[in-house]
Amino acid sequence: MMKYEEIAEQINLTLENIWILFGKQEREMTDFQLTNQQHVLLTLIIRNMSVTPTELAEKLDITKSAVSQMLKKLEEEGFIVRKQHPKDKRAVILELGKKGLIYRAEVRLFNKKMVEKYYSKLSPEELLQMLYSFQKYEELMGQN
Repeated sequence: MMKYEEIAEQINLTLENIWILFGKQEREMTDFQLTNQQHVLLTLIIRNMSVTPTELAEKLDITKSAVSQMLKKLEEEGFIVRKQHPKDKRAVILELGKKGLIYRAEVRLFNKKMVEKYYSKLSPEELLQMLYSFQKYEELMGQN
């Protein structure tokens, strides 16, 4: 029987490989040349519409200036727009620009293809077990 450390190492390696394969396939299916950091920021903006740069920095545990630099590039390329916060005139919220809306549509199409190509090969029970395991792991990691 494998030891906890060996199993953990195999899990980490598998997750790294899945992350790399997922990113590669996504880049092949979309026409956007985004860095991993830009992809992560756009994903967070898509999932949290009207998010602020400060909230992004907190979520990613990086400085506001680092987020601002990445956002500037995304804004210049038309992926996002900054708008005045409706409740706090000193703050800005981030929303998708024209390219960001196109990107969101392509990501949704990519996710649909991933379901058809991979997730559909697993039973609902296998998918639920995987989901529960990942959620529990996420919860444990968030406790630190």
